Amino acid sequence: MNRKLLYKKIIAVSLTLMLVFALGGCGQSNSRYQSYVKSMINANYLGVTNEYVKLTGSDSEEVEAVYLQNVTRLANNLSAYYGLDISRDPELGPAMVDLAKKIYSKTKFDVGKTYKDNNINYVDVTIYPINILNQTNQDVYEYIEKFNQAVDKGDYNNYTKEEYEYEFASGIIGILAGAVDEIDYADPQVVKVRIITSDDTYYVGSDDIKNIDMAIIATDVESASLTDASPSDAD
Repeated sequence: MNRKLLYKKIIAVSLTLMLVFALGGCGQSNSRYQSYVKSMINANYLGVTNEYVKLTGSDSEEVEAVYLQNVTRLANNLSAYYGLDISRDPELGPAMVDLAKKIYSKTKFDVGKTYKDNNINYVDVTIYPINILNQTNQDVYEYIEKFNQAVDKGDYNNYTKEEYEYEFASGIIGILAGAVDEIDYADPQVVKVRIITSDDTYYVGSDDIKNIDMAIIATDVESASLTDASPSDAD
């Protein structure tokens, strides 16, 4: 029942295009484009929806629901990344969603002014990727090592599978939660966002939405130093 010290790279955007909200707005102008992109990011990652609703005329409850879907997507991806089986746990499932909200609340970005390139309107978005995976990587590896040592000693022999999964997952969530208040950021990335215009409406294309989403959280995780060889899964 040992936990592997190798885990999958987080899938940052596998379901994003169905969830990230990007309705178009009306009344084209350079300042409006800049405000639109800023409000779109705020709505999707910070849950700040008022400006986005105003610019797009969309339903506020629908926009808030999509923000919650986006947060849940991150929670599910984090659970999959660390191999946590908590989807049906009444305590840890909501705790992971709450953690995802706190992580996204650290979203940091700047939106530049609108400019033209070959007569197409663009806005450059500078994103400072949330670096929590690297920030906590060493602590997580050391935790897994200690957890596996406890398994080898028989500390969890009398645990049910649910109790065992709870014990492991609560430690991982605790490490991540402890890092949120003093979050680290990776080197900034600039995403060139095209404003697609049609008649009196405008919107951002799915590829640019994807690029923004992929930059919000840094997923290129460096290897941690291990004191022992990684154990394999065993029943």
